[in-house]
Amino acid sequence: MKKLLLLAAAAVAFGASAQTLTRTWKVETADALPKGECRQGVGLNGKIYVNNKADQKVYVVDKDGVSATTLPGGANCGIGHDQAGNLVVSNAKFPSKWKADTAVIKVYKPATPSEITELSITEEIANGVQRVDFVGTAEGDLTSDGKLLIVGGTNPAPGTGIGKIVVANGETSADDSYLATCDKVNFGNVVVIRPFSDGNEIKYLYSHRSNGKNIQIIAENGDNYVVEKTVTLENKGGCNGSDIFVLGGKKYVVYPTLPNYTDGFAIACIDGELGEGVTEYPAVATKEVELPSLNNGSQTNWVNAEVVSDTEAIIYQYVPAGYCAAYSFKLAAEQTGINDVNAANDVKVRKVYENGQVYIIKGDVKYNVMGAQVK
Repeated sequence: MKKLLLLAAAAVAFGASAQTLTRTWKVETADALPKGECRQGVGLNGKIYVNNKADQKVYVVDKDGVSATTLPGGANCGIGHDQAGNLVVSNAKFPSKWKADTAVIKVYKPATPSEITELSITEEIANGVQRVDFVGTAEGDLTSDGKLLIVGGTNPAPGTGIGKIVVANGETSADDSYLATCDKVNFGNVVVIRPFSDGNEIKYLYSHRSNGKNIQIIAENGDNYVVEKTVTLENKGGCNGSDIFVLGGKKYVVYPTLPNYTDGFAIACIDGELGEGVTEYPAVATKEVELPSLNNGSQTNWVNAEVVSDTEAIIYQYVPAGYCAAYSFKLAAEQTGINDVNAANDVKVRKVYENGQVYIIKGDVKYNVMGAQVK
């Protein structure tokens, strides 16, 4: 007897801190999106975008179903996004090794799909990453200025580093883009990298399918990267598809759960000092398994988060050979520290988003959502 979903129409509270996870919509997509061709999807602005490498179209799914209108896709599996809301679609030949003259990355706003920025990669990065199947999250706006980190590899020869693609004025900056090194990580074509704001510093979630229960936090160290922390997540399996987000001043990871290659996921708070060592974090919210183990060809259960307020994030899920769905993850209102800031009525108070982090501006003073002043 299969497990039942714990969060159908009503929100379910988890633990003393009373986070809630509520499914807002679900659409069956197994028939419309072939599992072998549609291997990655990403959610933004209430929709989920899935790349079909066979017909090189991006299919759009929302609460009303799979739209008849498609967007420009790519010949590879990968589709991600940048922090400005652009889709990032890989058009490198699949499953070949990447070549600098053909491994184009398409970037565009879903609302203006005809306005495409095409980014190239350098010879050094192509030789180092070899084959990249999936795309993570890029910093900034890749149609103007930003950065995308990619990792790849082939069997039996692994990739040899992190491809750092730096974009300036809508083009790849060859002088600033290169193959970076990182200690204590596994390379391969099943890695995604997601940036997040840790205070005033940008760090990255490094997620490798074969790492089992572990994910890693990496940070820039000069021209290269180092592992700051290895995190063991409760009930995490060997499946592609994790994301990191900051909500209420705390860091959360949403990730696929065991049994492997099913549709369950969990959210864990990984707040705490970043340092060497392995720390296990229990889930604060769980979406239970509904489907049996899926032979979807890519061992994927994609979940990504979009922060929509200081207390809420939307979790999007694409399960190849299964469905697309969206969920609301909310914190209890008293978990934020902005009430005291907002209490002042003598000075105008406003909320801003910077690098995925929510800040409150009161006059000329900036506060984080815990109410602490930020220099």
